[in-house]
Amino acid sequence: MTRVGHGNVAILAMLGIAFFAAVSAAACGDPVALGGFDDPDSGTPGLVGEGGEVPDASESSNRALCVATECPVPYGTCPDDAFRCQTNFDSDNDNCGACGIQCPHGEEARAVFGAEWFCQSGECRMSCSADKTKHTADCNKDVADGCEVDLQCDTKNCGGCGIACPAGLPCILGSCGCPAGLSSCDETRCGAECLDLSTDDLNCGTCGNVCPESSEPAPTNMRYGCVDSTCGKQKCEGGFKNCNDDLGDGCEININEDASNCGGCGIACAPGQFCQFGTCKCSAAETLCVSSFGFSYCANLDDDRSNCGACENRCPFAGYPATTVCRLGQCEIECAPGYADCDGVASNGCETFVNADPNNCGACGVQCDLSVGQPCVQGTCLVEPCEEGPTR
Repeated sequence: MTRVGHGNVAILAMLGIAFFAAVSAAACGDPVALGGFDDPDSGTPGLVGEGGEVPDASESSNRALCVATECPVPYGTCPDDAFRCQTNFDSDNDNCGACGIQCPHGEEARAVFGAEWFCQSGECRMSCSADKTKHTADCNKDVADGCEVDLQCDTKNCGGCGIACPAGLPCILGSCGCPAGLSSCDETRCGAECLDLSTDDLNCGTCGNVCPESSEPAPTNMRYGCVDSTCGKQKCEGGFKNCNDDLGDGCEININEDASNCGGCGIACAPGQFCQFGTCKCSAAETLCVSSFGFSYCANLDDDRSNCGACENRCPFAGYPATTVCRLGQCEIECAPGYADCDGVASNGCETFVNADPNNCGACGVQCDLSVGQPCVQGTCLVEPCEEGPTR
């Protein structure tokens, strides 16, 4: 994870993104602790508790609480915001540190840096681990060349930064050399495979020794190939095994599908289960379904959105911030954190942003003091210790 400093502005400009040093959000004091006070006597704003009630701060101060109207650090208001103090400059990827500072994102950012970006503590930071397919890393901590190391095949950084392979051992898929019993036949290629030379028809016994095709007929589900590092021997086709030790009927069992020999000879699935790709499927809480295309699969009808209450009963799609869930076999709408369905109209989903709406702060109907412009911050109405007033 790499922080973007002032010297990297020119690099980010390659993406056509205006990038500046992070600046502080508009604020009236030190950062607040949501739901309470770090030091009420300091004059730092706090927040009205969930449901609109004022939190009890008697353990740390006897001062009364009053309505606060200024945005606390790190919150602020940007031109596109619907409500005051809506934007968190510490974590907003489109307003990182200040309004309009956008962190690099999408295909362009990945093409230039080989990474994803996110806003943390008001600054854009680079994350190589976001790209799960390339296994890259920023080992030199220089944002200029992005995620410069391929951990899958770099002998000096094999599987992690600074992990060097012993002399003569290649880095193969993030590991130095091959496991015992396996060999690599193309150590110069990034991500080369480790092969079993005792059974590999293209590298039988030694790398590059290709077994010739045989015109001699073989028993059912068998062919001639590499066995015990020797070509021309009978072997089962992929997925089939000779479970009865009788070559007269060839390799008679498909261990990918046979519930009595699932994944290997004699491995039986439990009653009610079936075998798919060599694995027994369906737990006690699951139901065996057959799709309209004819293949079998397991589903928990209590919570599976694609099989809610019945096989292939798919819950309707709901756009963000609403999501569809399956509960006890019934499709329901669920709001994303910070949103709520306050008008009770299913067609517009979770229409209210209760994280920042002063008319519905934290929950539907919880109203901040609109007459003085009291903002709603993270679902709570902003308050601060009164400058003067009665003690409790």
